[in-house]
Amino acid sequence: MSETVRSESLLEMELRHARERAELIERLCVEHYTAGLHDRTQPGHAGTPRSLMEQITEKVAQQHQVLPSELRGPSRLAHLIEPRRQCWVELKQHNFTLIAIARFFGRDHSTICTGIQDYEKQQQEAV
Repeated sequence: MSETVRSESLLEMELRHARERAELIERLCVEHYTAGLHDRTQPGHAGTPRSLMEQITEKVAQQHQVLPSELRGPSRLAHLIEPRRQCWVELKQHNFTLIAIARFFGRDHSTICTGIQDYEKQQQEAV
């Protein structure tokens, strides 16, 4: 009989801890939101929907008549280099971090940084 009582008290304790964790998470979410860190209306800020990255990638892909999956893929074909770099530049202009862009494209952030620099240098030379 005492085992049943002890199990119930452990269960009650687990429920109390679960409620406390839920309250803590809710409080942190409210603090995060009120601090302005969760503003989805501002492009490029924390909380920006991944779909914005997808939209930009699709737009650039359409301009260059390639598939978005080709831009995000591992291919090093020459006809994908410029549109891919253009996409990176546009994402950077929307205040996405190099790390966020790199994760989206499955690359290292240093690759993104170099690609953006090369694209901008190429654009300056074209003028």
